[in-house]
Amino acid sequence: MAENPDAEPAPPCAASKPAIIVYGKRVGTIITVCTDNHCPVHDPRAAAAQAANPAPTMAPAPEAETEAEAEERKRNYEQQRKEYEQEQERRAEESRLEDEWREKEWEAERARREKLQKARNAKFDRILENAPAMFSAAQLRVFLRALVNLDPYTFADDVAEHFAAEDENNDKSAEEILLATVDGLTDDKLTGFALRLVLTGNIPITREGEVDSLTEAETAFVPAKPKKTATKTAKAPTPMKAAPKTASRKSSAKKQVAA
Repeated sequence: MAENPDAEPAPPCAASKPAIIVYGKRVGTIITVCTDNHCPVHDPRAAAAQAANPAPTMAPAPEAETEAEAEERKRNYEQQRKEYEQEQERRAEESRLEDEWREKEWEAERARREKLQKARNAKFDRILENAPAMFSAAQLRVFLRALVNLDPYTFADDVAEHFAAEDENNDKSAEEILLATVDGLTDDKLTGFALRLVLTGNIPITREGEVDSLTEAETAFVPAKPKKTATKTAKAPTPMKAAPKTASRKSSAKKQVAA
């Protein structure tokens, strides 16, 4: 393991650390990396900020300087240095908070895209599960639209990867794998293979403005779920309770006493 001799030498900085590449063609190579996101040596914005606000320096002593003037010059420098360090700490805290906010935003976006990608994978599976034995006119139109938008350079590799996933020693080309798959399919499975062929490249999240063939295919091939209608049950009428006849009993008792 050694430093890459072909790499351009990085300017040294206080945050430089040795690092080992653990993935890719240069695995095991030791390189030097900067660990400071706001390094004034490697970050142009940090360098510009430092140039606009340089560290204070003590003014040179004049030829005829009294002891009191020297003390005053030293106090001024120390005060400037203290204010400069406080400003640097404030900016460092702002940068830290900004980095934390960006990290949270990135994590939220990553979680959103992960959820969206999972939904698209499920959408693709539902389309294949509902592939009919024969396309209707509307379904054929959607299929042809997806076929027109097909990437001719990668679609065969993407689909062949699915069928060759279980065989790691398969050395056939993508076209040979797909042709062998077609030859082994029953008639009722041909439409599902055709849909897989044109829609596999549409599983990833589409960019803004791109045709979303996967959503179009879901509308054409996956039957819509029937809406649930809530049935209201009529409430039984509450039985009326008879009022107690206390008043009539009292009045009859009074009449007997009077008699």
